[in-house]
Amino acid sequence: MKNLLFFIFFLFILSGCKKLNNCTNVTVTLTANSCKQVGVIIDGTTFACDDLPIRYAVEGKKICILFNFWDDPSTCVCCGGTKVSIIAVR
Repeated sequence: MKNLLFFIFFLFILSGCKKLNNCTNVTVTLTANSCKQVGVIIDGTTFACDDLPIRYAVEGKKICILFNFWDDPSTCVCCGGTKVSIIAVR
């Protein structure tokens, strides 16, 4: 009985782990208009992305991300505009 309860508890914990089913396929670019020069291309539009992990910063790399848009009110040439804030990378 104890083993059965442990097994059910283990299955319950594993069922709580979810994959990123609602992520968006993007292409990484190193020519974005940002201070780090890193961005993602979403539906043909390039967006700067300052928080992309360095291991994914490869020109042309296809990744799937969960993200939010945010407006950077900075006035410097390489910083302002709409950016992508990454929540998760798959």
